[in-house]
Amino acid sequence: MVKPNFVVTTNQLAATHVDATRASLEHLSGLGVKEFVIAVGPAKGTPDSGFDNYGYRALAKDYEIEFLDLNTDERIPVPAFDDRLDRQTLYMSKRLSESYVVSVCPMKTHNNVVVTLGLKNVLVGTLSGREQKKKIHKGSKAINLTLAKMAQHVVPNLTVIDGTVGMQGNGPIDGYEKHSNVVIASHHGIAADVVALQVMGYRLDQVGYLRYAMELRNLTMANLRVVGKTIEEVQSRYDDHRDIDEQLTWPLTEDWRAVIDK
Repeated sequence: MVKPNFVVTTNQLAATHVDATRASLEHLSGLGVKEFVIAVGPAKGTPDSGFDNYGYRALAKDYEIEFLDLNTDERIPVPAFDDRLDRQTLYMSKRLSESYVVSVCPMKTHNNVVVTLGLKNVLVGTLSGREQKKKIHKGSKAINLTLAKMAQHVVPNLTVIDGTVGMQGNGPIDGYEKHSNVVIASHHGIAADVVALQVMGYRLDQVGYLRYAMELRNLTMANLRVVGKTIEEVQSRYDDHRDIDEQLTWPLTEDWRAVIDK
């Protein structure tokens, strides 16, 4: 299952470019994969309009592809937090939870969690139904905990982050171009994002859900091995979202592990 980012279906800068998806399919085909599911669950617009507007239908000429609407897929429950940090339940795509998942996404800033990359593309994109996507946005503290909690259940098996032309400023929809000219790929769904956020000029301690995800796995920066160019060689500072100060209020005064465990 290949999961592009179609947060909206009429703004190419906000969505995964078809060329990034095609390159991913080509790579996987070379490894012997014969059948693909391209699955999206837009927050605005329909999957069909996105597949049409962004040129995805042409992929079916070269690959055996099923196009899937995650918003209407059979659902299974996943744990989350509400704005009081009490337990709530969200519902995600059952089929995605059972698949080998390839997250192919653009490099973007975000209006709630500083950056949106491969992990968030899968976690929020798999929520089945727009009402579920609204329920996850419950303030900076809650959404970062929820994403970290969900990532204990679902993580991309392969992540491809396309920063050829990313989005800076008021992402994930209303930002503007950043020609960072870099692509990051990894079979570790957390490591890919941690490298990408640094390429964008951010620190791990600024991005709550990724810092939580690393600590829950007992990983530090020393555990990550970057192959190819170094982070410093390709670093390209992205402009912040206008609400960055509010986003950085995610740290808890109490023990966050105790909150996660409840």
